[in-house]
Amino acid sequence: MAPLTVYYVAVGDNGISGPLIGCGDSLVATTTAPVRFTDQVGPSIGTLLANKSRDVGLSGLVNVLYQSNLTYLGGELNGSTITIWLTGQFVLGGVCDIPRAKAQLEYTAMAASDATSAQVFVDGRPIDEVLSLK
Repeated sequence: MAPLTVYYVAVGDNGISGPLIGCGDSLVATTTAPVRFTDQVGPSIGTLLANKSRDVGLSGLVNVLYQSNLTYLGGELNGSTITIWLTGQFVLGGVCDIPRAKAQLEYTAMAASDATSAQVFVDGRPIDEVLSLK
């Protein structure tokens, strides 16, 4: 048993509390209570996607994925890159939520697998393509 690491957004934090992302935001690691698992990626992404609250307690952190209808299908670690596959749809609150959503998923997957890079696919398409405004 061990806690899971899940990433949320500190809006307007300008990289003070974690990696700088989006529109002057920070990505902040949080940990869950200890859980039992064999593959940490699935439970970590599942915990992130299951959170249907915008605000993360009283922490000031935000979950931009809270309205999205996404399901984790699987993941694979190849060298130092974690690839995860999701199905469903994003429901985001504006253009600044695009890099926030991508970062929440990628950093949560990397933390769960000790990878240094991440690829996210939604219904077989790369996340950048799915979230593109074009």
